[in-house]
Amino acid sequence: MKRTRVASLLVFAGIWLLVAGVGLSESFLTEWSDRSGAESLGKLVVNVDLSVDPAGRAGLTLPEADKLLQKWGRSGYYSARTVASVSGGDNKTEADVFGVGGRYDDFITFAMYRGSPLTLRSVEEHAAAVLISSSLADKLYRTRDVVGMPLQMMGITFKIVGVYEEAPSLLHRMTDNGRPDLLVPMTTLADLNPQLRIMTLELAAGPGGSITGEADASRALAAIGKSPSRYKIVNLAAERNWIGQMPKLLLGAAGSLGIVLCAVLAAARIRHMANQLRRGLATEDWADVLRRYRRPIAAGTAACFVLSVCMVALWLTIRHRFYIPPKLIPDVLIDWTFYRDRWIEGWQRQVADMGYVASASELLYKRVHELVGGFTFAGMLIGLPLLGIGLRYWALTGRALDGILTRLAIYTCVAVALTAAAASLAGTGYTLRPQELLVFVVLPILAALAPHREHQQIRERNEYT
Repeated sequence: MKRTRVASLLVFAGIWLLVAGVGLSESFLTEWSDRSGAESLGKLVVNVDLSVDPAGRAGLTLPEADKLLQKWGRSGYYSARTVASVSGGDNKTEADVFGVGGRYDDFITFAMYRGSPLTLRSVEEHAAAVLISSSLADKLYRTRDVVGMPLQMMGITFKIVGVYEEAPSLLHRMTDNGRPDLLVPMTTLADLNPQLRIMTLELAAGPGGSITGEADASRALAAIGKSPSRYKIVNLAAERNWIGQMPKLLLGAAGSLGIVLCAVLAAARIRHMANQLRRGLATEDWADVLRRYRRPIAAGTAACFVLSVCMVALWLTIRHRFYIPPKLIPDVLIDWTFYRDRWIEGWQRQVADMGYVASASELLYKRVHELVGGFTFAGMLIGLPLLGIGLRYWALTGRALDGILTRLAIYTCVAVALTAAAASLAGTGYTLRPQELLVFVVLPILAALAPHREHQQIRERNEYT
């Protein structure tokens, strides 16, 4: 009884890690994309590298930022961040203030509670307009319905044009509240604080940006007289391809294992039919043998056909053109020094970045990378082995096949429900796609049939001998 419980626990843990590894990863990727505006993740982030320039002298002035966007030729926006004392109603507090210019609404998505976002016209007219977060509105005015109310900041009165809600999601908490408390036109902020410099730009990558984006951004910086070495350029168009394929990698590993199991089961069926024919031909002729074993042969042929269809369906489900960053491809494939140098560079980069202050988009990207990578490799390196060990353990305990399949169905449903609940607690959505459902249902069944069939053949062989 204890063995059965251990096997059941291993099987359930394996199924849940597979379902959660793919499902939660896809959920976080979707949220990341939804929070990135109309340009989604096809963009570059250019940020002043404070580990190289601690004083931030490489920051851009407003004319320099406009000139850079003009040189870039595609959509982009820039921002500067400061902390200011703000007052509204009868209350006063410190707030993170972002000044924005360019097409910022193409790169950031705000869930509006009331009012409207800042417009290009308000930026051009140096308007004293402000977009406020719902949490700051609650703190200052004890209500979120504050559109049209005045707000005192930096010695002038701003008019609140909109209130945006902050999604209570896991990613929001892990990015340390990366969204600003207040959003104002960069032109207005520059008028109030001429010494403030623009530290972050986001640029639409365009066609081929995942490969040439960093070089293009460096050339644009050089064209306005800036040294690219004083900026950190993150190519989110390339990182999207790299991180976005991780759930597909886990699904591909599970599906590939399913294809191998289909081939193993089909080969076992063929061997079983061949053994039956060989034993029959030892005492009878072909016609009598075929007549005698026509039903087992028909059943075996049908099983092989079903397994072949299953293999094709799994292949069509998991096939994907995986992306490998060009920097990870050596000139000579068998070159261990190349991989050694990439590993050393990774550690050196971590040390160099100790004084670096990431932008909100970079921080979001890093957290998504951590979550998606963790769930993917947990499913691949822990979930798949646990599932295989648990099912083989079940087979050793002699559990009937119908009981195994019933438990697998229950475990899969419970795993999907738990994953949906975990996604809800994390503040993100969860959608079970048909291709994922196919792999999650077929793989455990095949994994259960393989050891069961193996032990059945051993028993038949022992009986025959």
